Amino acid sequence: MRCPKCNCFFSEELKVCPRCGNDMGEILERIGVFPLPTKEPFLSPEDFKEKPAEEENIGKIQEKSPREIEFSLPEENEIK
Repeated sequence: MRCPKCNCFFSEELKVCPRCGNDMGEILERIGVFPLPTKEPFLSPEDFKEKPAEEENIGKIQEKSPREIEFSLPEENEIK
């Protein structure tokens, strides 16, 4: 909020200008009280904390068992 008398910016929670002492009660009554947000924030501080690799399964590579493929090669006598 800005005081109309001295142009000082201050919080809407104050009823009196901290610089010049101007009473802001009448102005606050005219503009009304600012409502608080009702929705929870989209992100929380916990969303920005790093998690250990075990929690996120990072670095865990699932090793696959080797597959065996059987095939036969023709004998040298059979190649012509």
